[in-house]
Amino acid sequence: MFRTQDLHWILPELLLTGFAFAILLLSAVWPVDRKRALGWLSLMLLTITGAVLLATQVGVLSLRERPGGFPIFGEYPSFLADGFSVFFKIVVLLAAALTILMSVRSLDAERAQAGEFYALVMLSVVGMMFMASGTDFAVLYIALELMSLSVYVLVGFIKLDRRSNEAALKYFLLGNFSSGILLYGISLVFGTCGTTNLLQIREAIERGVEQPRLLLIGAILVTVGLAFKVAAVPFHMWTPDAYEGAPTVVTAFMATGVKAAAFAMALRVFIEGFIGLRGEWVALAALLAVASMTLGNVAAILQDNVKRMLAYSSIAHAGYVLMGLVAIGAAPASGAAGAPRVYGLDASQFGLVSVALYLLVYTFTTIGAFGLVIMLRREGIVGDRIGDFAGLARRSPAAAFAMLVFMLSLAGIPCTAGFIGKWWLFGAAVHADYAWLAVVAVINSAVSLYYYVRLVVQMYMGADVEGPAYATSPGLTAALATCLGVTLFIGVYPGPFITLARWALLPALP
Repeated sequence: MFRTQDLHWILPELLLTGFAFAILLLSAVWPVDRKRALGWLSLMLLTITGAVLLATQVGVLSLRERPGGFPIFGEYPSFLADGFSVFFKIVVLLAAALTILMSVRSLDAERAQAGEFYALVMLSVVGMMFMASGTDFAVLYIALELMSLSVYVLVGFIKLDRRSNEAALKYFLLGNFSSGILLYGISLVFGTCGTTNLLQIREAIERGVEQPRLLLIGAILVTVGLAFKVAAVPFHMWTPDAYEGAPTVVTAFMATGVKAAAFAMALRVFIEGFIGLRGEWVALAALLAVASMTLGNVAAILQDNVKRMLAYSSIAHAGYVLMGLVAIGAAPASGAAGAPRVYGLDASQFGLVSVALYLLVYTFTTIGAFGLVIMLRREGIVGDRIGDFAGLARRSPAAAFAMLVFMLSLAGIPCTAGFIGKWWLFGAAVHADYAWLAVVAVINSAVSLYYYVRLVVQMYMGADVEGPAYATSPGLTAALATCLGVTLFIGVYPGPFITLARWALLPALP
């Protein structure tokens, strides 16, 4: 049922859509020498969107009196305004803002300054925001495609770069294949449950369906489609080529915003819709987690290209995040009597908070790491080889220190944000009686330390690389400083961020 008063809940998305088209129009009429200003204008418009989001929806961050959130457009809504959606919308807006901050310098280096780039980033964020709040497969699929189509174009944005074109084509073909699998799974779920609404699907599963095997096949196909979007093994094959060939700033956006949105959608689907099938999908999620952690870290050891190394690292981190999903599904229903509690949380609550906290931490750390690669991009040098970082500590001590912090954070070393994120994820697995999964994750973290430290050794002990001086910009410097500051701050004082995650997300659990 359509209600005009519900429109204010999706006002940020409507505004951002309008802003994206405004940037396209300005790009068409502004002279070439002023296209650079579109980046700063886009950043301002994203900030306005974030302010509107907080002004209209910050009240739903703590819904003790209405823990299910506010349904939008009906009793069985297409969207849900709750702390879960607000939290993940903030994460993707932060990822987009940091991306645009770095893009001004990156697009200058690539000689590809254009308003279409910023408009596509904004349109993809609209899709991500709907993925976080959608509670209907029809809405979620359309939002996913809006995000995906925008990112396909961004990957191939450097039209004269053969690697960028090849990466875009591979990503487009495999992405559409996975979308087809996801859509077929949704159709099977619809056929067995008679609805695409997640809340009604959960009720149908609880009542019992006439063809449970067909429902299970549909749920498995949906899981496969989502596993592709989060780059989980064995559906990861697109990731290294797409990450390496895409413009570095787009790679940073894909590794953070796209991944966070895909996990937000996966959490919605499994918590809101498929929680009655937890006995089946928990085992599958655990298997995907082990495969992703192991293959991602082992393959990363063999890479000499930093972007490919971080691509395989991203696959491994997807495996870590899947541990939180396992904890959510393996635990009894939230608030069940007699359930053991740690930090005042039962296992399912612990798992949800750990996933959200880790994705927030991973966003800042990963964007910072890719920002250093952008800084090394200069005339004649792409800056994405490990050898390009040789001697960086002597030529730019501050940049080398920043990269050192980002690498240590990705490895999960204490006093960095990555350690806090992994502490919570590993703790969630142990809390849910999946201690063996936590052991596998700890071993994989130790393995990952090798390739992260290898880059650090090059920076501090390698011979200086001949070539032009490193170039930066106010936007890139601000983005790197923000990522570095947040990574260190969360590492030594994580309390406010943990409180925010608990406050926002716990009401989302059934």
